[in-house]
Amino acid sequence: MNSIIENLSNQGQGTIRLDLQFQPGIALITVDNPARHNALSGKMMVEFHHIVNTLKQHTHDIVAVIVMGSSLKSFCSGLDLSFARDYIKSPQESEGLNQLMYDSIECFTRLPLITVAIVIGGAIGGGSELLTGFDFVCMSSQSGFIHFIQTRMGISSPWGGMRRLIRLVGRKNALRWMAGGYRLEAEEAKSHGLVDMIVEKDEDCLNEVVQFINQSFIMDKRTKTKVSPNAVRGMKKIVIHHEDKAQGNWEYDSKIFASVVFSKL
Repeated sequence: MNSIIENLSNQGQGTIRLDLQFQPGIALITVDNPARHNALSGKMMVEFHHIVNTLKQHTHDIVAVIVMGSSLKSFCSGLDLSFARDYIKSPQESEGLNQLMYDSIECFTRLPLITVAIVIGGAIGGGSELLTGFDFVCMSSQSGFIHFIQTRMGISSPWGGMRRLIRLVGRKNALRWMAGGYRLEAEEAKSHGLVDMIVEKDEDCLNEVVQFINQSFIMDKRTKTKVSPNAVRGMKKIVIHHEDKAQGNWEYDSKIFASVVFSKL
């Protein structure tokens, strides 16, 4: 894994930023590559990997983490294809990139923190796989959508999204959406449990999510008393332990990906 990180660390444009002091008890991650609809370059994938490791070390003063795209443009449009054309020259490099993202998202799902995604614009391809790794999802009805375009690009599910989607929405919906290249708007995604909150305007989403976190996990709005951060993190650890039996298998998913990649007719 170290060699994969070293090879990708300076490749491509864009950045992912972490603000540990965004709000009391809340960190903010911003996916910032608006010229590519917040697609992920190699350096951004490495930055995400390092951010997840940083959050592991700072859970004593953080209860929740929010992830959103920059510039109210897109949540994330998956792999930056411009970066991929310039830098990914072999099946081994493609496999290394996918393994890094698979492991990083799995580690993110195991953080003892409440995780919330804000979908403004598209969560497309790999962005839709990343989205399946959150505890809660807020979507803007003004511009938000989820598009599982993997099979239209001739690939399977390289970042573990299919496995997580099955847990979230059930086998039939996951198969129909992922295998069928399905696009979901906010209301349909919420009706199936993939989205938890719908906000009318893009610019209001962040404030609504902060309010949701504060009222649900930091301050009891009925009694006006603070919720114990350690207890919240402890509850998340119990959820993680319960889900351990259904953890993904990188080797199997990678083998399937290799067998279908670029098979588009």
